[in-house]
Amino acid sequence: MPENTEKTLTAACSLLASARHVCVMSHHNPDGDALGSILGLTLALQAAGITATAALADDIAARFDTLPGRGSIVASVPPSADVLVAVDAADLARLGKLGAGISQVHLNIDHHLSNTRFGKLNLIDTRSAATAQYLAELLPVLKLELTTEVATCLLAGIVTDTLGFRTANTTPATLTVSQQLIAAGAPLADVYDRTLHRRSLAALRLWGDSIQQIEQRDGLVHTSVTLASKAAHGYGGSGDGDVVTLLTALENVDIAVVFVEHKNREVKVSWRANTGFNVASVAAMFGGGGHAAAAGANLTETTLADARALVLARTSAALREWKQASSQQSAGSRSS
Repeated sequence: MPENTEKTLTAACSLLASARHVCVMSHHNPDGDALGSILGLTLALQAAGITATAALADDIAARFDTLPGRGSIVASVPPSADVLVAVDAADLARLGKLGAGISQVHLNIDHHLSNTRFGKLNLIDTRSAATAQYLAELLPVLKLELTTEVATCLLAGIVTDTLGFRTANTTPATLTVSQQLIAAGAPLADVYDRTLHRRSLAALRLWGDSIQQIEQRDGLVHTSVTLASKAAHGYGGSGDGDVVTLLTALENVDIAVVFVEHKNREVKVSWRANTGFNVASVAAMFGGGGHAAAAGANLTETTLADARALVLARTSAALREWKQASSQQSAGSRSS
C-alpha cells in the first residue's frame, strides 16, 4: 500500500527543486526497471532545469543501449552531488559499490515489499508492478514533465518488470499508466522488441549450454550459467542471459532457479515462481530479496557447486512445506 503522506510528497518536491546536483542511483546487476527508472527520473529532472546524473556501478545489458540517456550513465557518485536518490532498491546494500560510504540517501523511491525505508524520505508503493510505474504516477506531484524520452524509459521499466504485462501484479492501473506513456510518445512495439525479444548470438549459445544442464524434480527446475560457458561464447553480460525466463515456460514447474557463476567465488541466484509460492522468502535466507514471483541473491565466498547444493536444499524444503500447508488448507476448506 502507498504510505506517502502529503508532508512527505511536499518535502520530496522541495528537495529536488532546491538541489544543486541530483544523483539518481539503483541496484547492482540492474534490470530493466532499475535502468528505466533512473533514466526516466534523471531525464525528467534535466528537463526541469535541474542538474542530474544517473549512476550505475555494474554492466548494463546491450538490449538497453538504445534507451534515451543510456550513454550518459556514470559508474560512481559525482563529488558535486548534494542530493542522492535511490530508485528500485529495497535496501542500501542493494546499491552495491555506489552505496559504499553512504549511510543514508535523501530520497528512496521503490515498489518492493521488502524495502527497509533506508532513505531520509521514503516514497514506497508496493501496489505498483514496477518502480517505473510509480515514478510515472509521481511525476505530476513532483512537478516534473513527462517528455517522450522520459516516457520511453519508464515504459521500458514497466514492460520488463511485468514480462510484457504477464506477471500477476499487472493491474488496471499498470495498463492505464502504460497507455499514458504511449500517448506521450513511448514506442511500445520498439521497447518490447528491444528489451524482451531481441537476443545476441552469444546469448542464444549460452542458452544452449544451460538448457543441456537443466534438472527438474518435484516442481523445482534449475540450471547454471558458468564462467567457462560465457567465455566460450563471448558473452560479456553479468547476468544469465534471461535463461530463467526459459525455465518458467516448462510445464509442471512451481519454481525455477538459475545459478550464475561470477569471478572471485561469487554466485548470483535467481528464483522465479509460477504458483503462489513466495520466492522472496527463500532469497531472504541468503541476504537477498525481491518479489513473491521473482527474487534474487548473491552468495559470496563459495563455489558454484556448493551454492547450488545449499540453495536447492533450502528451496526444496520450503516448497515442500508450502505444498503441505496448501494441501492442509484445502482439505480444511472442503470439510467445513
